[in-house]
Amino acid sequence: MQALDRVRWPESSRLFAAAAVLVLVALIDGYRIARALPQPQFGDEWRYLFYANNLAHGFYSPRERIFLWNGPGYPLFLLPFVKASWIDGARYANALLHGAAMAYAWLILRRLLPALWAAGAVAVLALYEPLNEHLPLLYTEVLTFFLVTAWIHHALASPASRFHRAVAGGYLGFLCLTKVVVGAVLPVFLMGVGAVWLRRRSEVVRPYLTQAIVALALCVPWLAYTYDLTGKAFYWSSAAANSFYWLTSPYPEEWGDWYHQGWVHENPMLRAHHSKIVDETSGLAQNPNLSVSEQVFNMCTPESSSIYLEAGLRNVREHPLKFALNWSANLVRLFLDVPVSVRGTPLWNPYSVYNVPLLGWTAFVAVFAWRRRRRATWLPPSRWWPIGALTLLILAAYSLSSVVARFLVPLVPIWWLGTVGWFRVAQRQGKTV
Repeated sequence: MQALDRVRWPESSRLFAAAAVLVLVALIDGYRIARALPQPQFGDEWRYLFYANNLAHGFYSPRERIFLWNGPGYPLFLLPFVKASWIDGARYANALLHGAAMAYAWLILRRLLPALWAAGAVAVLALYEPLNEHLPLLYTEVLTFFLVTAWIHHALASPASRFHRAVAGGYLGFLCLTKVVVGAVLPVFLMGVGAVWLRRRSEVVRPYLTQAIVALALCVPWLAYTYDLTGKAFYWSSAAANSFYWLTSPYPEEWGDWYHQGWVHENPMLRAHHSKIVDETSGLAQNPNLSVSEQVFNMCTPESSSIYLEAGLRNVREHPLKFALNWSANLVRLFLDVPVSVRGTPLWNPYSVYNVPLLGWTAFVAVFAWRRRRRATWLPPSRWWPIGALTLLILAAYSLSSVVARFLVPLVPIWWLGTVGWFRVAQRQGKTV
C-alpha cells in the first residue's frame, strides 16, 4: 500500500477509473430498478409529477390556490421524462445519478488515498442501503445525493479554477432549488464566508463566497416567482410551518414527529390532539365531503401555513420544556428514525443499522486525530471547513422542523467523505512528524 501511495497516476487514468465506476454502479442499479418495475406511484411521487406536469404547461402552482410544498428542482429534472411520457425513464436515471455520484466520490478520495483504499471507501458509500432503497422511487434523495457529491468535488477543486467555482455554484444552486432547506440557510452561509473573507482575506473561503453568490443568483427566479404569488420575500416553501407545528406538539405521548391528515383521522390519539387544526386547514370543517387531494391542496396554502406557524409558536411559548424535549428527540430521529409517536418504527431499522456504525466511525476518527494534536492540528483539513459549516447550518434548520432519517441521506456524502479525508490527514501527520 505504501508503494501504491507513492504512485502518481495521470489525470487521464483517474478519469478513466471514474468512468468505469459510473458504468459499473449504473449497471448494477439499473438491474435492481428493472426488477422493481412496474412500480406504482408511491408516497410523495404524485406531488413531484404534479409539479412537472404543471411545468410542461407553463406554470408551477395554480394561482387560484397557491401550492408551494417543495422547490422546483426535482420537477425540472422530471420534466423531460414527463414530456416524453416515459416516467420509468426517470427511475432508470437514478442509476446514472448514483453511478455519477460514486464517480465523483472516487475522484475526491483518489486524491487522498491509494487506489485500493479509495475503491473500498467508494464501495462503502455505494452500499449505503437507505439511499439504495430510493433507487426505484421518484424521490429527491438520489438526485440530491449526486448534487452534494458533485458539489464537494468541484468545491474542493475550486481554489485553482474558475471553471470549478462556476460548476460548484451551479450544483449548489440546483441543490437549493431541490432541497429548499439548503436555500433557506444559503444567505447565512454567504454572510459567514463573506465576513471571514473581509476580515482575514482567507483563500480557503474565497472560492466558497463565489459559489454561494452563483447559487443564490440561480435561485432568484424562484424567489421572484414565489414573491409574485404570495407577496412574501424569500418564500421558499409552504411546508415549513406545518412541519414546525408538529415539532412543537405539547402532548406527552408525542415526540414531535410529523403526520399527514390520514394518520390524524385514523389514529385516535392524533385525532384527539390535532383534528381541530387539521380540519380547519384542510377545509373539512367547512365541507366534510372534500376529497383527499382537495384536503392536501388546502393544507399547503400560505394561509394554512400562517395558522400552523401561529399554533406552533403558541405551543413553544406555553410548553418550552416539552419543545426542548421534542427538539432533542428530533435530532436523534434525524440519524436513527426513532423515536416516533404512533408509527411503531423499531430501534433497529434501515437507517439506524447504517447510521450507528457511521457515528461510531466518526467518534473513532475524532479520537484518532485528537491523539495526534501535539504533532499537528487535530481538526479536519481547512478546505473542508466551509463544507462542514454549511452542513451544520442545514442540520440546525432541520432541527427546527419535524424530520425523519430520510432527510439526512443527501448529507451522507459529506459525512463519509469528510471523515475519511480527516482520518487520512491525521494518519499522514502522525507518520511525518
